[in-house]
Amino acid sequence: MNSKTICNARILTMNDGMEVIKNGFIRIKNGKIEAIGEMNTFQIQDTSECVEDMSGMLIMPGFVNTHTHVPMTLLRGYANDLPLHQWLTEYIFPAEARLITREHVRIATRLALVEMIKSGTTCFNDMYFFEDVIAEEAKLAGIRGVMNESLIDFPTASFKSVDEGLALSEELIRTWRGDAIIHPSVTVHAPYTCSKETLQKAKRLADKESALLQIHVAETRKEVEDIKAQTGMPPAEYLHSIGILDRNVIAAHCVWLNEKEVQLMAKTGTSIGHCPKSNLKLASGIADTDTYMKAGIIVGIGTDGVASNNTLDMVEEMRFAALLPKSLHYNPEAVNAATALRMATINGAKALGLGERTGSLEAGKSADLIVVNLNASNIQPVYDEYSAVVYAMNSKNIRSSMVNGEWIMRNREVLHINKEQAIENLKSITVKNNE
Repeated sequence: MNSKTICNARILTMNDGMEVIKNGFIRIKNGKIEAIGEMNTFQIQDTSECVEDMSGMLIMPGFVNTHTHVPMTLLRGYANDLPLHQWLTEYIFPAEARLITREHVRIATRLALVEMIKSGTTCFNDMYFFEDVIAEEAKLAGIRGVMNESLIDFPTASFKSVDEGLALSEELIRTWRGDAIIHPSVTVHAPYTCSKETLQKAKRLADKESALLQIHVAETRKEVEDIKAQTGMPPAEYLHSIGILDRNVIAAHCVWLNEKEVQLMAKTGTSIGHCPKSNLKLASGIADTDTYMKAGIIVGIGTDGVASNNTLDMVEEMRFAALLPKSLHYNPEAVNAATALRMATINGAKALGLGERTGSLEAGKSADLIVVNLNASNIQPVYDEYSAVVYAMNSKNIRSSMVNGEWIMRNREVLHINKEQAIENLKSITVKNNE
C-alpha cells in the first residue's frame, strides 16, 4: 500500500493531551498513522507518496457508535410514540418475526452503512441477528464494526435455542478473529429477556475468547421494578451478583442506575453505551452521564437502532449527549463540548476495547478519520474547535471518511455501496410485506 499524506489541515487529535494542531499533516502507511505533526516539520519521504492539500478542512477521528442494531432500518418509523415494553413486545418483536431473513438483513444493513458513513461513523458496535451477514457487508463497505449475535431466551430468525445462538457467536469469532476492521464479540439482550444461565454462559464465552460482552441494562423504570421483583436487586446490582459486570462489558442505556450501581460499575470497569435520543423518544428517561463519568465510568455514545431513534447520525447524538446533562443538573458546565467529543470518539473506542487501535489520531493507531469542511456557513466563525464540532456542525459538513487508511467516502460519495440501489432494495421489502 503506497503511503498517503494529508497536509495543511487543522487537526483534532483527541489524544490524552487533547492536542489541537492548527496547521498540520498526517502521514499514513499500511493503514496506520506513521507520523502526525505541524506542517513546519513536514518533509516528503518518498516520491510515490500521495500528498493531499486539505486547507480549510478539519481532520478528526471518526465517530464510534457504541450501540446500535443496524438492520432495523427495515423498521424506521414503523411504530412510534410508545413506551419501550409495549413497543418491543406488541410491535417490534412481531415485525421482526415476519420480516427478518438473511437476505433482508443484508439489504437493510447496506442502507444503514450508507447512513453511518455519510454522518461520520467509522466504527460501530452492533447487536442483532444474522450478524455474520452484517460483518460481511461492513467488510465490503470498509467500515470498522464490532459484531454481536443477539442472544435471547426465545427463538429468533437466526437461531432456535440459546445454545444454537452461542454456537453462532463462537463461529463468528472463529471466522473473523484477527481481522483488521471486523471485531467479533458476544452479546445478551437484557436481564429481563435472558435467564441467569444464559447471562452466565455468554459471559463465560466472552471471557474464553477475550471478547467484548454487550447487554442492555436499566433502560426503563419498568425494567428496574421487574428485576427487583424477581431478584430483590435492581438490574446492575443483580448482574454484578452473578458475575457479569467486568472490564470486557459494555452496558447500553443505563438510564436508571442508583448510587450503589454506579459505584459497582466504576469498580468493575464496566463501560456504558449512552443512547440519548432513543431514551428520549421512548420516554425512558435521561441517563446521568455527568455523574457516571465523574465516578470513573467510561461512557461512549450510541444511536440505538433507527426504529427507536429514526436516525444513525452520531453528530446529532453527540449534541444531545452534551445538552441533556446541562438541563438535568441545571449546570451549563456539565459535559462540556470537549467531553462530549471524547465520548463520541476515544471514550467510545475504549468502551469497546479498541482504544489502542482507534478513537484518536496518534502515531501507531489505525487511520480512522473524517474530513470536515470548516468553511461551511453553519460553522463559521470558529473560536473553539470543540464547540464548532459539537454545537454547530451537521453531518453534511463531513466531506470524506477513512478507515484503516482507506477512503470509504470522498466528497460525500460513499465508495463501496450503491446508495440508490440500497434504497430501492429496501423499499421493495417494506412495500411487499405491508401489502
